[in-house]
Amino acid sequence: MIRHLNLIFTALLLLASVNIAFADKAVSDLTGEDKERFDKFRHLFTTGNPNEFYSYTKEYAEYLKKQGDMNLYYKLKNNEGFYALRHNQILQAMEIAEALEKEVRENKAENYYYLPVALMGDVYYESHDMRKAEKFFLQALGEAGDRDPKFTMRTYMSLGEMQALKNPQKALEWYDKAIELAQMYNNMEYLSMSVAMKGYIHFLAGDAGKFYRSYDDYNNLRQSGDPDFSKRYNNMMEIAKLTFDGDYRDARDLMARGNLYVDSALVSIRILASEGNIKDGFSAMIQRYVELDSIYSLAQEASYDHIATERTLRLAQDEAASSQKEVKILMYVLIGLIVVFLFVYIMGRRRLMLKIWERNKLLKDALAHAEESDRMKSAFISNMSHEIRTPLNAVAGFSSLLVESGSEIGEAEKKDMQERITNNVELITSIVDEMLELSKSESESNLRPQTEYTDVWVNQLCRGVLRSMVMKAKKGVEMRFASKLPDDFVIRTHPATVKRILYHILDNAQKFTEQGYIELRCGVDKEKHQIKLIVTDTGIGIPKEDHGRIFDLFEKGNENFKEGIGLGLPICRRLAASIGGEVKLDDSYTEGSRFILTIPAIE
Repeated sequence: MIRHLNLIFTALLLLASVNIAFADKAVSDLTGEDKERFDKFRHLFTTGNPNEFYSYTKEYAEYLKKQGDMNLYYKLKNNEGFYALRHNQILQAMEIAEALEKEVRENKAENYYYLPVALMGDVYYESHDMRKAEKFFLQALGEAGDRDPKFTMRTYMSLGEMQALKNPQKALEWYDKAIELAQMYNNMEYLSMSVAMKGYIHFLAGDAGKFYRSYDDYNNLRQSGDPDFSKRYNNMMEIAKLTFDGDYRDARDLMARGNLYVDSALVSIRILASEGNIKDGFSAMIQRYVELDSIYSLAQEASYDHIATERTLRLAQDEAASSQKEVKILMYVLIGLIVVFLFVYIMGRRRLMLKIWERNKLLKDALAHAEESDRMKSAFISNMSHEIRTPLNAVAGFSSLLVESGSEIGEAEKKDMQERITNNVELITSIVDEMLELSKSESESNLRPQTEYTDVWVNQLCRGVLRSMVMKAKKGVEMRFASKLPDDFVIRTHPATVKRILYHILDNAQKFTEQGYIELRCGVDKEKHQIKLIVTDTGIGIPKEDHGRIFDLFEKGNENFKEGIGLGLPICRRLAASIGGEVKLDDSYTEGSRFILTIPAIE
């Protein structure tokens, strides 16, 4: 709901920005039929149904092109994309953005290049793909330059909102840029909103001192009497102040009365946390966690696969219909030239059948891909049902005992319960991290550019990873390191990716090794110019019949009672591929398990 409100607000700002954007005809200058047409478009954008809106937008766009008013025309097409996003028509919005980009670049309308790029950023933002959204927003900023200050300020605020939880410091930097630009152009609307959002970031971080400074700045702007001051975030700022002042009940009452235009669930959790209400705060956190769980991301991914499959089917059907029409025409021609053109007919028929076979193959592949997506979704839900519910039940149970009034629990029992709660929360966090890392590894499946590589001292990196795992080793299991490489041996690669791969492999080894040792060994294959990082353990090993499926998603072999959801090894294989390497199982080793990571030795 909050995201749709933000989209509406963004689109209305974009409509308003037409007044000052470029030298073409501005909205404030429209009269007569031109004004009537624009007012009707704005009305349908706000309240019209899709059939009415798209039909009128097509008609209005043709009118603007005939009038030569390309400024309003391009902004009209851009707002058409925003309308599609508001109605959850993600694919249609993407097609609108692609068509608009093609049109402005074919027309060499450089002043408008940023519009479709920014719209594509909003498409990915609405689709929860923040990495791609940020990429397109930054590209749009570069192409907009200083032509459209309102757009630049809006984009700064969007980037800040994206980083609010992930990187608060980066979010504050984006809002500072918006503030600086708003002050430069004396724009009270964006200045007041940016100052308020800085206060929101400090509120989420629990930094009362910095929040009060932002509140004072906001209040000074509010008391200035400037008619352009935005009251959009008044309720949010007052709720945050009441919370830091300790007036929690008043904060909750105010929250129930008005729209905050920010994530109200996060605000509620912050109030409960400030109040010290552990029980309700924990319940709210669990509810929010469930709402934002990776199930949404995987379900949405399956939905996109379904949309892509439908699109492929539709295109194939259109092409097949076109081909059938060509066949009919060819058959009519061949009737009059039975003998002369018999050979041509046969060859044409043969080409057609080949084309249809190719289309059928594409359809089968698309269907197989959709079925695989459905299988993955089912496997995911099945795993999550067990792996998350069990620790959550434990946490909920122990938490209820701790907060239950009148219960007599000894200090030793409390400590034991606290340790169990911590262990189960860490387990849930580990599962969520694996899901997020799976999503991230999918986006990193292509080779990383070597511009991201740095010098890596192989032995130093491996020792560091092994040290971080020593505390997790079971009693009686020795952690070993051996290397055939000198300590000054350096390669160029992506160190964070190598560390993530080794962590997953060593974590698997520790799960299944009760006694003996776990060894990380470094070596080099000079002929293939590769570095080999070998992890060997004396654990239970992997049955031969499971060798072919251990790298599949959600596969855990015969040890399904072990913690985890079977993502570690698939993630390792994808990460290794992203740096030109490979992870494989050494099936010749029978005393436990041995995994070999090979990466190019780029010097």
